[in-house]
Amino acid sequence: MDKEKRLAEIEVELEEVYEEIEALEKSEPPYDENDPQGSWEKYRAHMKPAWRKEAKLGREKRMLMTPEFDELSDFGDVMSLEHFLECVNEGGFIDYDGFGRYVRDGKESNIEIYPSDIQHKSVRDDFDTIIWFNR
Repeated sequence: MDKEKRLAEIEVELEEVYEEIEALEKSEPPYDENDPQGSWEKYRAHMKPAWRKEAKLGREKRMLMTPEFDELSDFGDVMSLEHFLECVNEGGFIDYDGFGRYVRDGKESNIEIYPSDIQHKSVRDDFDTIIWFNR
């Protein structure tokens, strides 16, 4: 399948998922102030299928995107992709911590990378550097 065609399809699918998430949030299970942990677990179970769809489509999109480049940010930590992968595999970074962007020739791309991308084997092989933005 043509890459640009698939990217356009992904955008449509993502819009549908965003609408699904919005609808799910409006119909979320009631919050029980006497059981906040149980309320969170119910909410998470309620939202999880849509969140998973969104994450899967986002990973696919990032793998197909044609990079656009800009000057490297003044903040963030530049590191080799290999070092980033090692840090993630050793538990040093999780999605909650932040995100990175792929870098090439000292220029920052518009393509993000998340620690969970590694477990899903969604790591681009056309870059060897990233810039990490910690929360």
